[in-house]
Amino acid sequence: MKNHKSIIPYFIILLLLVSNCKDNSKKKVEESNVEVKPKVTTPTIPTTPNNNEVSIVKEDNVFVIDQTFSKEDAQKNIIGKPVEVDLSTTSGAMLSAYSKYNDDYTVFYKTLENNAWSDWVELKENEHVENPNRKVFSPQNLKTSVQKVQFKSSKITKSEVIFRIYTFEK
Repeated sequence: MKNHKSIIPYFIILLLLVSNCKDNSKKKVEESNVEVKPKVTTPTIPTTPNNNEVSIVKEDNVFVIDQTFSKEDAQKNIIGKPVEVDLSTTSGAMLSAYSKYNDDYTVFYKTLENNAWSDWVELKENEHVENPNRKVFSPQNLKTSVQKVQFKSSKITKSEVIFRIYTFEK
């Protein structure tokens, strides 16, 4: 009889633990119901007559621009269509890029500010990132006066180049 009494406290503790586990799992499920904001997507936009294509997705503080460089124009340039990015309501922005195409090519960008286009600026490959599956380009700052941005490549690429413009709130 004495053996049965010594098991009862352990049994009660086990029941309490099991009942607490049930309650905690319910709380965790309730806490994990996070409000998901819908993505604002603009459709794929056909570009210049050389059939290079660009698609733009605006997610919160990031413009994601997928640019293909698949055709040369008559002057042997591989240029995408200008993309509208109004940065006037931000305190600044940063441009970065990557591609899964690792061959030797160079990517450039230019910006439209105050109705005047800048010269082409090279996006240099980021030497601090080692990723055998991607070519990663170093980030560049963009001014708040930027109205549009345009990209070009030194060669036709086998896959798209993903440009991201991160904006900073005022």
